[in-house]
Amino acid sequence: MSFVVESIAHELDVFLGVTWRDWSTTLIPGSLFVLSALRELPFTEAIRNYLLLVLWLSLFLYFFNLSNQITGVEEDKINKPDRPIPSGNITMAGAQLRWFIAFSAFVGSAAFEPTLLPAIICWVATTASMVLTPGGGNWFWKNTVSMTTGTWALFQASWRIVAPMTLKMETYIYAVAVWTGLNMQIQDLRDIKGDRAIGRSTLPVVVGDRASRIIMAFVFMPMAVYVLHISGILQLAPVTLGILHIALVYRVLHMGGPRYDHKTYMFFTYIFCAVIALAGNEDIALDPVWRLIDRVVGQGDTKVCA
Repeated sequence: MSFVVESIAHELDVFLGVTWRDWSTTLIPGSLFVLSALRELPFTEAIRNYLLLVLWLSLFLYFFNLSNQITGVEEDKINKPDRPIPSGNITMAGAQLRWFIAFSAFVGSAAFEPTLLPAIICWVATTASMVLTPGGGNWFWKNTVSMTTGTWALFQASWRIVAPMTLKMETYIYAVAVWTGLNMQIQDLRDIKGDRAIGRSTLPVVVGDRASRIIMAFVFMPMAVYVLHISGILQLAPVTLGILHIALVYRVLHMGGPRYDHKTYMFFTYIFCAVIALAGNEDIALDPVWRLIDRVVGQGDTKVCA
């Protein structure tokens, strides 16, 4: 019994070591996205669907991260030495076995829910292009293209596990996917040293640290905000999203070192969670800042009228 418990504990430790950095871009936003849809279901069905969602998102993340970390050990030795492979917590053979199991379970999930097949194919193809082709080392393909398709796959499947797809939700998913791809260059600001060492052509490596920040802040981010605007997501919380994006621009432009840049990337993932939560829950999406302003202005008008 103790052996079984220790084995389970070890596998959980490995899973956490492989995935924890990316929960704020997969497990958490995927859960936030479907809250309103879950509220419409009977309690037992909602619990069942949510557990299936968490399982699918875990496989989605585990498969991708193992693929990335198996092929990126040298980079991780520099940028993220605490990960299971470079730290020695698991062997390369052990990582490959876990990858095979995760991949098989992920692809096999289509047998239980055929509507997930397009998202599964999309994510497998995206992952393969990132770890098996030169595109994985190019800033445009790695971030703008792959993270757009990956985000689409993530939320397409998340919604379909819980509820039928609608045209409006499809539009929101496409918008969030493009918004993500435009902003994902931010993640490379923290890893310049490791990326340069292995010859990866990220935007900061190609054009320089400062120039890349200017491009992100004044080209990609305005484009991303415009995508939210034309899709209708920005209108759900214009003041809050506006403030968050301005804060993100400030952090991107401030050259505070790798640790600061990592916190900036994490701040971006929190905005990512907020954006997808608004998209999936527009019936309860209320802009807290806008409501406060409206309340203050309303009180002021009342006093004047009095």
